[in-house]
Amino acid sequence: WGGSDMAGFDDPGVYYSDSLFSDERSDTQDVSRTAAQRRFKEFIKTFIDHQNCFCYRDQLKRHYNLRQYWLKVDLHDLASFDPQLADKLNKIPSDYLPLFEEAAKEAADELTQPRPLGEEKVEDIQVMLSSDANPIQIRQLKSHNMAHIVKVPGIIISASAIRAKATHITIQCRSCRNYRANIAVKPGLEGYTLPRKCDTE
Repeated sequence: WGGSDMAGFDDPGVYYSDSLFSDERSDTQDVSRTAAQRRFKEFIKTFIDHQNCFCYRDQLKRHYNLRQYWLKVDLHDLASFDPQLADKLNKIPSDYLPLFEEAAKEAADELTQPRPLGEEKVEDIQVMLSSDANPIQIRQLKSHNMAHIVKVPGIIISASAIRAKATHITIQCRSCRNYRANIAVKPGLEGYTLPRKCDTE
């Protein structure tokens, strides 16, 4: 396979595939993801803080009207609304944070209707997370913290240039020119493992 420049990607690591009951698991995961996204949107639109305000709904609408396309969420609030959902976000952020941001986009679409002429398309929303949990020293991070949300103390003393990473790729077979389009690439350190043989074989 060729046609996709993977230069600059991180080492893809080790992967495994279990084909047994894969269709059933995929269907179950789709249902779970849909339910999670629906709960995220419900949280944004209905959560009431200690001042009896719809804090996230109002914040999202206010920011969007100011063209500030982000939403700051306290993880403690999410945990009080749905502990299981907050736990999944903490343990599998690469899966659940995109769902949270898609839910925020849907909520923004509903909260800002009707929009001015020429601004009918809703913008993407970035969800920023805050927490009052005790920070973990970097030297105390262990393997079980990998790919989880952690809070660390420190001061940023330098920043490197932003390095782009594909979110979707298209790959093409060198021999028959058959291709797969719009393949999603997970965020984080993971790359994409190229298939060993063509689908047409």
